[in-house]
Amino acid sequence: MMLLQAQHLKKEYGIQEVLDIEKLEIQDYDRIGLVGRNGAGKSTLLSILAGDLAPDEGYVKRFCPIAFIRQFQDGAGEVQADYISRLGLKHSAIKSGGERTRMAIGAAFSRNAPLLFADEPTTNLDLDGILLLEKMLSGYPGALLMVSHDRALLDKICTVIWELDEGMLRVFEGSYSQWVKQKERERDFKQFEYDQYQKEKKRLTKNIREFREQSRAVGKPPKRMSSSEWRLYKGTASIQQGHVQARTRATLSRLEHLEEKERPADLPEVSMKLPPSMEIRARNAISVRGLTVSYGEREVLANLDFFLPSGKRTFITGPNGCGKSTLIKAILSRAPGVSITSEAKIGYLSQEQDTLNPSKTVLANVLEDAAFPEPICRAVLANLSMSRADMEKPVSVLSGGERVKAAMAKVLVSGCNLLILDEPTNHIDVYTMTGLERLLSSYNGTLLAVSHDRAFIRNVADQVYEMRDGKLLLRN
Repeated sequence: MMLLQAQHLKKEYGIQEVLDIEKLEIQDYDRIGLVGRNGAGKSTLLSILAGDLAPDEGYVKRFCPIAFIRQFQDGAGEVQADYISRLGLKHSAIKSGGERTRMAIGAAFSRNAPLLFADEPTTNLDLDGILLLEKMLSGYPGALLMVSHDRALLDKICTVIWELDEGMLRVFEGSYSQWVKQKERERDFKQFEYDQYQKEKKRLTKNIREFREQSRAVGKPPKRMSSSEWRLYKGTASIQQGHVQARTRATLSRLEHLEEKERPADLPEVSMKLPPSMEIRARNAISVRGLTVSYGEREVLANLDFFLPSGKRTFITGPNGCGKSTLIKAILSRAPGVSITSEAKIGYLSQEQDTLNPSKTVLANVLEDAAFPEPICRAVLANLSMSRADMEKPVSVLSGGERVKAAMAKVLVSGCNLLILDEPTNHIDVYTMTGLERLLSSYNGTLLAVSHDRAFIRNVADQVYEMRDGKLLLRN
């Protein structure tokens, strides 16, 4: 049964065309993952389909009620009692980011709508919350359209992928992982076509050059031929020259009509490897002994011991409010019980990205304290899916995901040998995740990161700690 249909959708912001979609449909029980780069228009498309935003052209027909888990909202709506219990919600006036997200999920599910939209529904959720959401989405009795940077969630839930690129929508039947493999096959085929095009272009150009040389040679008398012999031979030579020139014109025509193929864009090669002189020689970059932190009567960290080995990529995960960010702040402030080796040069990415100057461009921010030359800084930004135009934008106009990327690049090129990241994957798109993983995997400094992204942790971490009840437990 058709739940939603849209045709000829167009949306512009200023001179930028954000959406140009000929047609889309959502059927009952569809499980759709919407992917695209930060700023591609994913949230705009969801808002238009939900009726919150009007398109400049085109129309949307809705044949059922729609529930919507929005990325940013204060009032989530009424939550049914069973969802309050299931999501572990508390009736308190002040709610954390994770609690607000759970409220939004509960309110959307309480509507029991045949169609559910979800815009980054894992924002601020801990791993337990993500796994619970995954279970709830798997059992949802209607259709789903979801935007998410959580690749494991997309893979688990979605059977159709919509890719939004340069305003246009491509539909792929299959899981997220199958879509990634299809994109790789398409890129390989484009590379093959480009290589064949270059090979044929080179062959035809060489033939034209040889034909022209033959034509010039035929038009001249051989060195040992007398004038009288040349006059007799000239007619024959003229015929031969005509044949060669005809072949030249035919080959030129083939070259002119040869379909041009563009080379697939390659990310610039860049490595985050530090010189040996920058490596931390101490066994542990950070040592924490007997750390206790309390907020009022609430003890968040209780006599905590933790040792961060030098040269390792260490991740910490755990429930919201268990003390992960508290530990990071205690380390950065060198609280009693915290010892950091004197060799350490710390680079820190906070959840607030408060290291950026809003009035400066992205590139100017990144270059400000960079230990690497400008070409490397540009390459790092490119690997984080920022175009040349993006690099020249002032930070004040960036989306949340673009701010994260700018702040991440600034930290990566600072020449730090101890990198501390607090929820680095919040708000960044799935394309950027791959680039970030590639950069961090080449980093030979010491990394401490807080994250709930399962694919990110699996692809980057050397070791993972789980924080529970104020303690850290090393996971196998």
